[in-house]
Amino acid sequence: MINFHPQHLDLHQEIHARPYPKINAPCLISHIAFFHETKDVSEEYRCINELAKGNQVNGIAIGTNSYFQEFDLFNLRWENHREFSTISIIRPMVELESLPENSTALDVFPEGWLEKFPGKVISASHLSIHRQFDQTQCEKFLGHRPTIASQLIDKQVTICSSLKLDKTGFTRFYMCENDAHKTDAGRMQLGRIVLKILEIETYRQMALLALPVAKTIAPQASKLGQQCAGILENMTKINNPKDESLLLQELTNVAAEVEKLRASSSYRFSATRAYSELVNSRIDELDQQRVIGKDLLGDFVQRRFMPAIRTCKSVQLQLESLSKRLTRASDLLRTRVDQTIAEQNQKLLESMNRRSHMQLRLQQTVEGLSVAAISYYLISLLKIFLHGICEQIVHFNETLVLTIAAPFVLLTIFIIVRNMKKHYVDSV
Repeated sequence: MINFHPQHLDLHQEIHARPYPKINAPCLISHIAFFHETKDVSEEYRCINELAKGNQVNGIAIGTNSYFQEFDLFNLRWENHREFSTISIIRPMVELESLPENSTALDVFPEGWLEKFPGKVISASHLSIHRQFDQTQCEKFLGHRPTIASQLIDKQVTICSSLKLDKTGFTRFYMCENDAHKTDAGRMQLGRIVLKILEIETYRQMALLALPVAKTIAPQASKLGQQCAGILENMTKINNPKDESLLLQELTNVAAEVEKLRASSSYRFSATRAYSELVNSRIDELDQQRVIGKDLLGDFVQRRFMPAIRTCKSVQLQLESLSKRLTRASDLLRTRVDQTIAEQNQKLLESMNRRSHMQLRLQQTVEGLSVAAISYYLISLLKIFLHGICEQIVHFNETLVLTIAAPFVLLTIFIIVRNMKKHYVDSV
């Protein structure tokens, strides 16, 4: 039996986790992306299971990242992403002409259910899909004449919009089939196109979350850059250790501020780069054809979208460049400080050497005095001893004996002191 990796099945099923929806025209679609700062989706599970229970359909299993379910009047798609989750509502085979004005797919939800869904809406879109193009219907649904129109993927469908928000905060798209998609493959192809449109709108909004961050950081980064330039200029003017220490402290403070800005924005900028790549790839996959007198959807999005992405990228690069400049400046200044410290240490060692030499001379002087002092005390003791013998036992010339003994005493004490000194020096 082959021993598979424990995650072999889960990893393989990941490519089948989010199939394209099968869509028939006419229909209404609403798509909402909820941004959540925490990864806890238990409240979303609760809301979806509450909806499923009220409609007597299967609920969502705890721990899953996607949920696709057919209800009586609509199909529901829920997907959990890293920073956001999405809900797509598809009302299939609806005779749009018979619906009240301004009807959307959200009308199928129980009153108040959507308001209880956790998270904040970061992207919201309404789509109206028809079998054939109708100018009056298009303008009625969009609320104005469309300025954007494109034929997508071998001219299979035409999509119109102005990418403006309606009164409820939704972006509206009007889509019509140029070829009927009656087969499963055709309905899946239409679902693939719709999903790409919705992903473009969702990822575009998520990518632009870094723009306010970039606008906030840009002035601070420019100010810190000027401070760095001032520090580099002052570096060539200072010539004493105190100024070097103060300049190094100032440089460290500026570097800390830069790293703080990088830490607070690096994730957002990295996410923006990933989302912008997804937007561009989805636009390329649409294979757009121009409609006379209208802007292409991809051209319009990229013309307004890419400058914002470049702004975020430029601020990120500015912070990275500033961090490198500060690192190099810090290395240079630390080199100067280290050199100054080395010079101070050299002078200190020379001073210590002079003191050691003076102490040695002083010690030698003390040693000579100590030999003389010890010899003096020994001769004094010897004098007392000889005086006692001379008076009580044998009479002799004390002065002559002391005169003869004094050199031997001095020589003996000198040899003893020198041997002791050598012994202790060698032992050290």
